Amino acid sequence: MRILVTGANGHLGRRLVERLAHDHDVIAVVRSQRALQILSDFRCQSQIVDYTDSAGLSAAARDCDCAVHLVGIIKRTGNNTYTQAHELPCAALALAAEKAGLKRIVALSILGSNAESANGCFASRGISENILLRGSVPVTILRVPMVLGENDFASKSLQDKAKSRIAFTFRAASIEQPIYAGDVVNAICALVENPVEDEVLELAGPESLSRRQLIQRSGTIMGTQPLILSMPVFLGKWMGRVLDLMMSSPPVTGDMIGLLDHDDDIDSIEVAEKLGIELTSLDVVLARVTL
Repeated sequence: MRILVTGANGHLGRRLVERLAHDHDVIAVVRSQRALQILSDFRCQSQIVDYTDSAGLSAAARDCDCAVHLVGIIKRTGNNTYTQAHELPCAALALAAEKAGLKRIVALSILGSNAESANGCFASRGISENILLRGSVPVTILRVPMVLGENDFASKSLQDKAKSRIAFTFRAASIEQPIYAGDVVNAICALVENPVEDEVLELAGPESLSRRQLIQRSGTIMGTQPLILSMPVFLGKWMGRVLDLMMSSPPVTGDMIGLLDHDDDIDSIEVAEKLGIELTSLDVVLARVTL
């Protein structure tokens, strides 16, 4: 098969490109020369195309069978809003897929996506999903929660908290259901190679637990015992709003805090079985990403 991958330079994108390239021709699309350089050693064809450029995407997708869309953010900035990062690229991809004659699109999204959500990120993700689903090319949306992989941002953040003497976190009782990056890659490959009829699938790790318990479990594996101090979510959102007013690119925003506070607790067994994948246990994941 010939597969277009947008957002191929991210942690998950690099894993996916490396995996797909063993058996398929991969066209990796990125936005900059720096991102292109990241893929220089990968066995794929790499191109620089703006994700909102439907003509450019259509040209890149010529002779492709399907597209995998990995583009997305959790923190908006003045130069990259949720609309620019989610909705406009999905609109361009839907049009490009139709012009290029793609058979299917597989798009990665997040648990909690809802076009009617009060949270800006969740709402934008939901709107973007709807844009793709209304297109003429069949789409499968794969929603996932926190993804943990070796050396990625989420894993490093968890590791930092677990090895600290005092770990500050917002609402430590928030429910997490992290999934291993390798399992997400397996799920995407399954959807590419053996498409399903479902338009939206939700997949998470095999275990749900509180954020406090997740940090503690990570600490146990690392041989540490952090004191976890829980801060109220409203404080984080207030801080985010203040920083948003003061800075063009704040380190945290209210929407970002709301996103991280979402409770994830779903039954993933049926979806995993449908895709023919086996979910990696949480302890194995934590051992891989924190040691």
